[in-house]
Amino acid sequence: MNVIVINGPLSEREQDAYVRHVTSRHPASAVDKIYLEVHEDHVDLRYTLYRYRELRKMGGYCIGEPASWNCAKQAEQRDMVPNRFEEEDQ
Repeated sequence: MNVIVINGPLSEREQDAYVRHVTSRHPASAVDKIYLEVHEDHVDLRYTLYRYRELRKMGGYCIGEPASWNCAKQAEQRDMVPNRFEEEDQ
């Protein structure tokens, strides 16, 4: 996790307080960057989360995101019939 301070200094203690605030909402492993923009009387807090890839499992193998598949694999996924047991769970 990167902490980026903009427009002025912030003590380590203040930065840690903002990090604790963000990690109380999201796991620390999910936070990519925290932006702390210092103004005269307040601090704006923004953060970005890691983009989780959508992995698909087809034929017993994890094969990545559907957007990166070739045309044949995309057609196979489109034509796939859901398992009867998976429909009952929903």
